[in-house]
Amino acid sequence: MKEILTSRERFGLLVIDERPDRCNIIPLITSHAATVNRTKLRDYYTDGKKMAEAQIAAIEEYNHDALSFFSEVGIIAEAMGSEFLYPDEDLPVLKTPALVKHDISDLKIPDPCSDKRLPVYLEAIEYAYHSIGDRIPLLAYVPAPFTTGMMLSDPNRFLIQTIREKDRVVEILEKALSAAMEFCYHIIDAGGLPVVVDPLASSSVISPAAYKEFAFPYEQRLIGFLHRYDLDIILHICGETEPILEFLPETGADLVSIDRVDLSTVLKKLSKKVRIIGNFDTSKIAFSSPSDIDKEVKDMVANSVNAPKGYIASTGCEVPIRAPMENVKAFIKAAKEVGWYWD
Repeated sequence: MKEILTSRERFGLLVIDERPDRCNIIPLITSHAATVNRTKLRDYYTDGKKMAEAQIAAIEEYNHDALSFFSEVGIIAEAMGSEFLYPDEDLPVLKTPALVKHDISDLKIPDPCSDKRLPVYLEAIEYAYHSIGDRIPLLAYVPAPFTTGMMLSDPNRFLIQTIREKDRVVEILEKALSAAMEFCYHIIDAGGLPVVVDPLASSSVISPAAYKEFAFPYEQRLIGFLHRYDLDIILHICGETEPILEFLPETGADLVSIDRVDLSTVLKKLSKKVRIIGNFDTSKIAFSSPSDIDKEVKDMVANSVNAPKGYIASTGCEVPIRAPMENVKAFIKAAKEVGWYWD
């Protein structure tokens, strides 16, 4: 079928509860865009113009429905004082958490226009907005306070503190929340839509009880802040989330992006409350054949496309950096073939 709408129009109809011509198709093409554009990975995450050019090259190559600005979850923590290593052909790696050298009272709320790599994101969003923002949504992935908190502290120590030093954890999370809000404000001003990501709050990392006590309230407050700007907000949590599914709509998220949960379970429990995004296994994008991907994606989309609140065909997590491009194309082609609403 012939596509009638632009991607921006398609996403816009979804978030006002109207059916577009077909379902939105937004695999999480983040740093994989550097592979598409043959950009050195270190240049991708340290140079906003190169990040934007890579994202635009990916959208031109694949014709999916949104740009996804992201490199890794430490970006806010780095701007608050954590030290990261920058490999040439890999993503930044945490070297020294800020709270190893500093007290929480010493940490400042970073200036997104000047501190560390926060300006890289803003430059990338602004460049892309002026290039293709009139027809393509620009998604900017922002680490939620719990994930940032773990990057500010020694991760193992932080988890222990959730049991033994709860007041200190709350103090860290309050600072991380303020930093996330400030960053989101500038993302919106640049033309992007903040997406809240909280991978270190998944049930693969912490218990449901710890999630409810420490991660959930700060997701809720950050999403509430973003709703002040009349935005529909995506919440994405990588890893296992089935034990906390019931809490996800309560965060206030308008769209929930899932990873390692059976999609039929998610549809049964959440599809009347929120729009569902997901959740093709990214290991299959990396290692399966295009023909196998074609069949599995068609089954996934056919079973999900009529979700009551709406559905976006996506991967469960980020498309692997060096995933075969023919596999990504197979995913998008298959989703387009079966994801139509309009005759």
